[in-house]
Amino acid sequence: MEFTFKDSFWQADVPLPAWADFTKSDTTLVIFAPVGRDETPPLSEKEAALAQWLHDHHAQQKTALLNAVLAAYPEARRQFFDDYDIDENEDDLPTIASVDGLPLVMALQEINVHQIEKAGAPYVGYQFSCKWEEEHGLGVLMHGDRVVEIGGAETAFTLWIAERDLKR
Repeated sequence: MEFTFKDSFWQADVPLPAWADFTKSDTTLVIFAPVGRDETPPLSEKEAALAQWLHDHHAQQKTALLNAVLAAYPEARRQFFDDYDIDENEDDLPTIASVDGLPLVMALQEINVHQIEKAGAPYVGYQFSCKWEEEHGLGVLMHGDRVVEIGGAETAFTLWIAERDLKR
């Protein structure tokens, strides 16, 4: 992966085949250290290894992430319909029984690889647009194949959430 400093972040467009059904392109935007790192110096070998970890393990993370989102989806859908008429919006937010249906209601926007790690694995935040929360999106923070937290998009790029989990 070749990261360049652009728009205040170290970023690269990376082919991640496992996520192809959630993107509209052959690549996904990967941001390294979305919080707390400036443009100098370029990524160290250790930082590049953390980014490479994502490339090598994204498929395993996908399984755990989607199962967690699928489990949370009925409540998100219920809350959405507390505010909007179900008859007018049923097609936008259908009942989903398996992870295969999730691409209908969410799309991967970017992946954030945090600069902290535990046991050789970085904390990785996945940021999605989603139909049930168009303003704030969906963020999922992971460590290895474990979902640390699901929330708004900021969950994917907020460093303190990963730091809190690291201290546990």
